[in-house]
Amino acid sequence: MAQDSFVFTDEIARAVDQICSPLYTQMFEKVVKEQPNDLSNELSIILTYYPNEITWYKGDRRQEIIERIRRTHLKWFNNWLSENNTGQPPYVEWNSVTDDIMLHTTNLFFRIDYGDVITGDDTRNEFQQIADTIKRILLNINQSNPVIIDQAAIPLVQNLLSILFYFTLDSDLATYLKGLQLVNLMNEIIRISNNDNEIHLQAYRILAVIMAEEDLKQLQNSSRIATVFITFITDVIDGGIPYEARLHNSLRSLKGQSLFPSAILSL
Repeated sequence: MAQDSFVFTDEIARAVDQICSPLYTQMFEKVVKEQPNDLSNELSIILTYYPNEITWYKGDRRQEIIERIRRTHLKWFNNWLSENNTGQPPYVEWNSVTDDIMLHTTNLFFRIDYGDVITGDDTRNEFQQIADTIKRILLNINQSNPVIIDQAAIPLVQNLLSILFYFTLDSDLATYLKGLQLVNLMNEIIRISNNDNEIHLQAYRILAVIMAEEDLKQLQNSSRIATVFITFITDVIDGGIPYEARLHNSLRSLKGQSLFPSAILSL
């Protein structure tokens, strides 16, 4: 960005105020429901430009900003997620606009890997409730798609798994996820995913944290795991600086789990 990412500017203050206003949630829900092919200038500023401004801000007020956003929106997000994504068909396939907005929202709320640590018990409780909601949705998707995931549901699954992965980067949340007994569910999602690389990457990264030694036998396809990680590591290296965090997260997953097959650990 052109401006110093460490300087708290009037523009960033305005971005935070707008995102923490009811206007943000109204616009989000409108766009996700209607799925337009493009955004008006007003929608684009609120839903993509302002979130991007905050994502790039690295100054000493960042933690304060992220905590304010989380306190404002986590309960709403969990309610929206629960009410609009039951996990049962029919599924509404996200277009590129919706997918982009969800990416910005995820970056604002959940990027613990950016250093956006959880600072309050209320916030941690909201994260846990979102984890419960995500598990419920994924269970419904798995039960409703016993052979292969409906193609229209894939973006939703990718996004939910991405959020769960960010949760694994907080030690207390990781412990909570282990208590949700997600190993079998992750393996089932992998099985029915039609070899979707993004789903496999996120599911394997979650398993790298929640898996116990006795669960190792459930990971049969070590060559597939290796292929997924090699592919993504190569892609993010080729992608340069914008994909730096994704590279670090993939390497963290490999380094942090001594139980992964030797095919992975030898990368």
